[in-house]
Amino acid sequence: MKTINLLPKIRQQEIRYEAMLGALWVIVSLSAASFALVFLAQIAVKVYLQIEAGSIKSQTAQLQSEVDKQQNADVKAQVKAVNDLISDYSNLVASSPKWSKVIKAFAPLPPQGVKINSFNIDPVGKSVTINGISPTRDLVIELYNNILNDSNDFYNINYPLENVVLPVNVDFHFTFFIQDKLLQ
Repeated sequence: MKTINLLPKIRQQEIRYEAMLGALWVIVSLSAASFALVFLAQIAVKVYLQIEAGSIKSQTAQLQSEVDKQQNADVKAQVKAVNDLISDYSNLVASSPKWSKVIKAFAPLPPQGVKINSFNIDPVGKSVTINGISPTRDLVIELYNNILNDSNDFYNINYPLENVVLPVNVDFHFTFFIQDKLLQ
């Protein structure tokens, strides 16, 4: 069946234009509605992501503070261990006598040619025992006198007679005491 349109051509064209305008209006309305929905969805997603980012930042800060506390505890333990070691070393150094002062005070006393074989220090008794060889008896006597005359550093030197029995190639030994100021 064929439909015959008896309307004038201008009116037919108006109806076509109205139909096109209606279709165009539907398309624009649907486009605007979908644009509004997409825009609202984007705003909702942005708000959601900002809330999640804030939550994640607070959780990160909390975890960081816990990690920092743990790391601080570890670092503090390491620092304490090192400080204890240094303290032990300092106490050991402070409690041990300074033998370098004793040796430094004794070093100029032996005359030229006298050889000291052993130099033993007793820290408890604060005494020094030396053994050595001298080419002559006079050098042994000179060493004895040098130690005796150095009363600022040493005192109470013994004088074994066997040190002066032989005139040459004398094996000698002396024991004497150290003044307290050398041990500080």
